Amino acid sequence: MIHVSTIALATETQSQADIALSAINPTADGTYAVAAFLLKIVDSILKPLGLSGNDTIETIVYAGVVFLVAIAVGYVAKWIILGAMRKFGEKVAGDLYGFLRDENFFSKLCRMIPALVFLILIQFTLVTTKDVLAGWLTRLTLLYVIYVTGLALVALVGGVWKHVDSRKNKKRLPLNGLVQLLKGVVWIIALIVAVAVLANKSPGTLLAGLGAFAAVLMLVFKDSILGVVAGVQLSENDSLHVGDWIKINGTDANGTVQEVSLTSVKILNWDKTTTCVPPYSLVSGSFTNFRSMQLSNTRRIQRSYTIDADSIQPTTPEMLEKIRKLPFMDAYISQKLAQKAAGKVEDVNNSAGLVDGTIDTNLGLFRAYMKMWLDASPYISHTSACFVSTLPQTDSGVPFQVYCFTSTSSWFPYEAIMDTVFEHLSTMLTSFGLVAFNNPSGRDTILEGYIAGRGPENLFGVPQPFFADDTKESPTATPTAG
Repeated sequence: MIHVSTIALATETQSQADIALSAINPTADGTYAVAAFLLKIVDSILKPLGLSGNDTIETIVYAGVVFLVAIAVGYVAKWIILGAMRKFGEKVAGDLYGFLRDENFFSKLCRMIPALVFLILIQFTLVTTKDVLAGWLTRLTLLYVIYVTGLALVALVGGVWKHVDSRKNKKRLPLNGLVQLLKGVVWIIALIVAVAVLANKSPGTLLAGLGAFAAVLMLVFKDSILGVVAGVQLSENDSLHVGDWIKINGTDANGTVQEVSLTSVKILNWDKTTTCVPPYSLVSGSFTNFRSMQLSNTRRIQRSYTIDADSIQPTTPEMLEKIRKLPFMDAYISQKLAQKAAGKVEDVNNSAGLVDGTIDTNLGLFRAYMKMWLDASPYISHTSACFVSTLPQTDSGVPFQVYCFTSTSSWFPYEAIMDTVFEHLSTMLTSFGLVAFNNPSGRDTILEGYIAGRGPENLFGVPQPFFADDTKESPTATPTAG
């Protein structure tokens, strides 16, 4: 039996099985009183059964009693601590308390109390009997303490990160990978300490031995290491934020960044699919970030409309009089004619503030009209570049380019504004005597056949019946009702 009187000699009979004994003093007055009380309870249980001389049974019964006491103490302590935190936590820590509570930090922290109570009280059995069972109970309890400590530290890191992310990380930097790294470091340290407890060795000795496995560890954690490096570079260069719209060249990734972790960048594409790419690929490769465009609240329109080169004609007095009736054009033509009469040819950087354009061709007049129309539109940004121009002629015609920025960067309004610009452009071409280029269609073939005086029987692929004004011209034409 473990006699109370032998506890005072604990230091002379201390077991070498557990590394934690040097840090715990089981003969402290308060702990001694509790242990003595529990030992009396064990003695009173075993004596009537005649088992007081069996050290193994005594250890098991004592451990069971200590376990029940530890559970009771832990429950009471948890009730007191959590109650106090609910009452004063938000007043003291503010929003941080809420994030720590969401991570169950305080509950996980309280789970250490029963283990610590058990660890302290079980030492009395260990130091007085050198019992192997008590030594292993101590080791298992230490492993549990290490595990719960790891859970609490991970919850602390998570809660602090959420607090920082919600209040101070206004730029939404991709720091989630660094948080995951900290959590990984916590568990690596916990694993090393746990192995040291099981092997009854110093954690420093184990760490020194890890040097031989450095190459293997680098291969195993290659993606994590590269992810950390990439996360630091992206944060330092301010290249990527959560919520940014990015497009990764050479891939189908084109959407909003949802999450940046150690091993992947999660992108929600516009077609509602999800793409995950390694963070390091963003650093080693290239990607387009549209954040600056969104922050400027403008978005570029750069599109061309092909005009048939045969429709471009020099202006005539009759044409000028007709075009004068269009919006913006009367004053423009009058001023340009006056400048021309005065010998001033200012088609570029006009001293009178006129837009770029000429009165020599219908295309030059149309360029001036479209520029003035864009300048007058409330949906076009007037602080960004805006011009119209012609591109090098192709076999399809002369590309007429519109280059401007909308007054919004939102997707749907941008598309609507761009449609409005080119719908107006296409409807105004005929007013300037211009024609848009179109590839020949079936309708063009039929018209050419009519012009050539051919009947539909000579037009390959024309369906029957074929309508004609004069049935005599084509014997296979459908006769008109008469």
